Amino acid sequence: MKYYLSFLLLFTSSLILGIRCSSEDDKPVVTASEGLFINEVYTSGEDWIELYNGTSESKNLSNYKIYDEGTVKYTLPVGTIINANSYLIIVCNDVGVGLEANFKLSSTGETVYLENTDSELVDFLEVPQLDNGQSYGRFPDGSTNLAISGFTSRNEPNPSTEVPAVTKVTRTPIVPALNQAVTIQAEIANTSKLASAKLFYRFNGAAYTNVNLVAGGIFYTANIPAQNAVGQLDYYIELTSTIGVKAYKPFDAPADSYNYLLNTDILPTLYVNEFMPSNLSCCADTDGGINEFDDWIEIYNPGPNAINLADFYFSDNPDNPFKSKIPSSNASQTTIPASGYLIFWADEQGSQGLRHLNFKLAAAGESVGLYYKDGRKIDEKVYPSVPENKSYGRTTNGGTTWNVLTNATPGASNN
Repeated sequence: MKYYLSFLLLFTSSLILGIRCSSEDDKPVVTASEGLFINEVYTSGEDWIELYNGTSESKNLSNYKIYDEGTVKYTLPVGTIINANSYLIIVCNDVGVGLEANFKLSSTGETVYLENTDSELVDFLEVPQLDNGQSYGRFPDGSTNLAISGFTSRNEPNPSTEVPAVTKVTRTPIVPALNQAVTIQAEIANTSKLASAKLFYRFNGAAYTNVNLVAGGIFYTANIPAQNAVGQLDYYIELTSTIGVKAYKPFDAPADSYNYLLNTDILPTLYVNEFMPSNLSCCADTDGGINEFDDWIEIYNPGPNAINLADFYFSDNPDNPFKSKIPSSNASQTTIPASGYLIFWADEQGSQGLRHLNFKLAAAGESVGLYYKDGRKIDEKVYPSVPENKSYGRTTNGGTTWNVLTNATPGASNN
């Protein structure tokens, strides 16, 4: 029995070790160290990858491959040269010509690779989630110090140290009221490189006022005073690094800013009346020129007057009522008639029209809501799992009883 137990222990340990080694073997390994580096990556807007030649000689990258997954490898054209101690930009825009690769990058994070003509891995970079205006790279050029930076240096030397970056901004409360102070909290990366962090705010287009964000670990906080009038409050964050470089959130502030509305309008009476979270063949969306079977949401207006839903919001997350804004460019498409209905497609295909939202519904159940211009809730429903091609709706228009509806009635009465 002793020998059996010893054998079993040895076998189990070997199995665990084997699993661990296998996991480590899955990590990419650079097999051709050529002094070439994936030096900086940008994933928001026009995606790009910056290559850096850290040697004293020019390099011929003809027929080298760059990619973000093994099945989509882009071959660099013949005659692609990167000079000594210089940079080369590969634009990742799905074009597939010249230095414009046949793939795009994901802002939620992925890995990019550079491979030589012998199919050897020259370099790779595991890129985390990035926000607009942020890049991920080596500081300084070609080093092993990897970081998110709030300042991009495309085709230029990366600073000797990375620039701090705001990775998350929260506002409390998310929907402020009149005479209510607001707390802004920023999560900041690379705080050891931070010289100052300021919050700028203004009300109804006045000059900006700034206050210091107070440090508390990686979180920095400041308050916006209560306002006693209706209007719009704009705000943004400015970081200054220890080397004097500034970064902003939003990245193009002050031209762009965060904002919230203080509003006392009486909320319109509208209902989330019916929706289908798993539309496989029931009700066709033809806005894209072909029949697509997308999730949809029906809004019901019981009142005697038409209501334009422009600048209202839809969301599947009550903690973020501002998820999908209804555009205001064409009232004829966003106005719901008196005693009428209007269908919105939850299909993540905003290019197909004003009534296409930037999220899909979960068949397993979640929340769906309609919110006013300032984020106040007009109507919201938390729903359970709904079968395929069945809708979930009020058994009478605007009523309080909900049920799975065998026969969906998009754009028509549920009664």
